[in-house]
Amino acid sequence: MIKNIDKYKRDWFIDLKLDVLPISFYIIRKSLLAAVTELRPKLHGNVLDLACGVMPYKEFLKNDLIEEYIGIDLEPTEYHNDVKPDYYWDGNKIPLDDASVNFVIATELLEHYFDTNHILKEIKRVLKPGGTFFFTVPSVWPLHEAPYDYHRFTPFALDEYFKKSKFSSWEIKPLGGFHYHLALSFALWNDYRLSGKYKKIIKPFLNMFLEFLLKKDKKNLIFKNGEMYSGLYGFVTK
Repeated sequence: MIKNIDKYKRDWFIDLKLDVLPISFYIIRKSLLAAVTELRPKLHGNVLDLACGVMPYKEFLKNDLIEEYIGIDLEPTEYHNDVKPDYYWDGNKIPLDDASVNFVIATELLEHYFDTNHILKEIKRVLKPGGTFFFTVPSVWPLHEAPYDYHRFTPFALDEYFKKSKFSSWEIKPLGGFHYHLALSFALWNDYRLSGKYKKIIKPFLNMFLEFLLKKDKKNLIFKNGEMYSGLYGFVTK
């Protein structure tokens, strides 16, 4: 298994009660934590973690400038046995006042919300003027939480959605580049399609190959024909 699993990712998997950490989960969470780390020094004031699940990044993100960290999620699910959100919502209207938070964090949410225009409108509503919406979305990932898995966004689609929602500015970045895309694809093939005996045979070779791909990866910030990415994240300003 790839070494040096970060404490916060390790805690997240314990919360989900997974006995074995799949390689693909490690790879995707590695890129997500890198994006969240970029968000960390920016946070202040009131922070909303929307569709928060077990709030895996809460302790990591805390700083003295955050006045309140609010978790909001759907009615109780298997995620909420030990960690409960501050508020539940109906999936339609966020139960907060207009212009009440400085940041909205939505990691791996937008692909599950069919009406992208509506959720962006709600996020913008609760943000204070100049507030920031931080998001991540997958590109390479199997269908999950079926049937509530609706989208795989391109940066150009997100650009149009943010423009239509009349945000003032936004920056969209790749979670991982071409090599990361390939590493995640091979890891998913290993985790979801190979039988146990074949996994044992290829494990040492696969681990070396994945380490090579992750080290070689470069994230091209210019999206153009021929580019591939493992997922997207960004900062959107009201």
